[in-house]
Amino acid sequence: MLLKFGENELDTGLCELRVGGQRRPVEPQVFDLLVYLARNRGRVVSRRELLDELWAGKVVTESTLSSRIKAARQAVGDSGQAQQCIATVHGRGYRFVAEVEVLEGGSVDTAVPLGAIAQGLSPSADRPTLAVLPFSFNAGSKSIEWLAQVLTEDISIQLARIPGFVVISRNSSGWYRGREYTIGQVGRELGVDYVVEGSVWELGDRLRVSVQLLETKGETFLWADRTEVPADRLGDFQDEVVREIVNRIEPELNRAELSSLRQRRPVDLGAWALYRQAHATLALRGWSEETFHESAGLLRQAIARDPELAFAHAYLALTLALGHLIGLVTDDNSLAEATAAAETAIALDAQDSDVLGYAGCAFADMGDLPRGIGLMQRAVELDPSNAQAHAALGAALMQSGNPQGIEEMRHGMRISPRDNRLAAWGGLFAALLLGFGKPDEAIEVAEHACRNDDKIFLPRVVLAVARMAAGNEDGARTALEDARRVRPHLSIADVSRFASPDIIDRMQQTGLV
Repeated sequence: MLLKFGENELDTGLCELRVGGQRRPVEPQVFDLLVYLARNRGRVVSRRELLDELWAGKVVTESTLSSRIKAARQAVGDSGQAQQCIATVHGRGYRFVAEVEVLEGGSVDTAVPLGAIAQGLSPSADRPTLAVLPFSFNAGSKSIEWLAQVLTEDISIQLARIPGFVVISRNSSGWYRGREYTIGQVGRELGVDYVVEGSVWELGDRLRVSVQLLETKGETFLWADRTEVPADRLGDFQDEVVREIVNRIEPELNRAELSSLRQRRPVDLGAWALYRQAHATLALRGWSEETFHESAGLLRQAIARDPELAFAHAYLALTLALGHLIGLVTDDNSLAEATAAAETAIALDAQDSDVLGYAGCAFADMGDLPRGIGLMQRAVELDPSNAQAHAALGAALMQSGNPQGIEEMRHGMRISPRDNRLAAWGGLFAALLLGFGKPDEAIEVAEHACRNDDKIFLPRVVLAVARMAAGNEDGARTALEDARRVRPHLSIADVSRFASPDIIDRMQQTGLV
C-alpha cells in the first residue's frame, strides 16, 4: 500500500518514506508511527494505544513516544502550521489531519495492528487456538533457564497433538520472553483464545512450578496450580502438568491418552547457549556472508563442547545448506559438512521434531527432496506446532511440483505470526509461487515479507523479480534499490537464483542488473 499526503509517500511494502520522490531514511518506529496514524486518520489515537501497538509490550517511557512524534513530524515537514500532519489533542492523544490518498488499494479507515500476521494468515477461526508462553525462571541460573524452556516446549508439543486445537508455534510465543505484556494483548497479536503461562523457581533443593490457563477475550483465569517438588522429580511432574492442563481446557479431553514426555539427557549448558546464540545471529543481524559464517562457527563450538547435542548438528546442517543455496556460503566443503552434520543429528535423536525439521530442510536445500520431505513429514507428526518444519515441508513439496505445498507453507506461517523467520519464509514462498505461475500472489507475499524484516535482502530480490514478471519495471527497480541498501554488493548471481533466464535478460536490457 502507498499512502500519499502532500509530497510524502509511505510505502508499506518497502517500509520506506519518500519525500518529493526521494527516499528519506527514518527509524523503523518512526515509520510505523506514521503508518499507524495515517491508517487511523479521522479519529484520535491515544498515547496508550500507540504504546501498545508500536512497542508491543516493551517497557518505554512517555518521553520515548514524544521523541518519536517529534521525529515523525520533522521527517514529513510538519511545521505545526500550514503543513501540519499530526495534531496533538491535549489530554487525549494525536490525530492525523493531512489528506491521505491510497495509491495501491486498501483503506486508510481500516486499522491494521502491527503485530498481526501478514497476508491474512491468522490462525484458523473454526478451532480453538492456544499459545504456551515462555515460562519465567530464576535470573542468572542457566540450569533453571534450561528447565523452564524444556517445560514450555513439552507442554506445547503435547497440546499440539490434541485434535481440535491449534497451538501457536513456540517461535512466536517466544517473542514475549522477558517482555511486559497483557493477556489481551497476546490474544490480539497472536489471534489466540487461550494462553498457558507459568514459572519455574528454585527454592533451595526444591523447585516451585506454577502454571495457569487464561482466556484472552476477558483476560480471565480458568485454572491455576502451584506445586513444589524436589528438583530431581521435575520430569515426573511435567507429565502431570500437561494432563491437568488438558483436562481443564476441554472436559471431553479427559479420556485422552497422552504419551509420556520425551526424556532428555543432561546437556552442556555452555553448548546450548552457543546454539541459541547461533540462532540469534541470523535473526537479529540479517543474512550475509558474515552472519552465516559466524553462526556456523558458533555451532561448531557448541558441537566441540557437547558432541551429542543433536540440535547443534542439525542447525549447522541447515545453516550450511541454506547458505550454499542462496550464495552466502561458498566453501567447497560446505555441502559435505552439511550432509555429515545432518546424518549425525538424526543418528543422535531421530525422535526430536526440531532436529528432524532442520535436518530435513538441509537435505531438501541440497537437492535430496525425497529424503528431506520424509524427515519433515515425521517432524510435523511428532510436533504439529513446529512451524519451521511445516514451512520447509511446504517449500520442498512446491519444489517437487506438488501444489499441496502452498497450503503447507501458509500453515507454517499461520501458526507462527511472531516468528523472526517470516521474512525469509515469505521470500522463498514468493519465489516458489512464481514457479507456479502466480505472480500477483508472489508480489503480495514478497511485499509482506519485506515488512517483516528490514535486514534481509532475499524477499526484496524476489519482489523485484515478481514485479518484473508482472511488467512493473519501476517497481522492480525500487525493490532492487532496497535490496542493495541491505546488500550493497548485490550481484547478478544473487538475482539469478530467483529469476528465470528471460527475466534476467529483461533486467539486463533495462539496466536493472
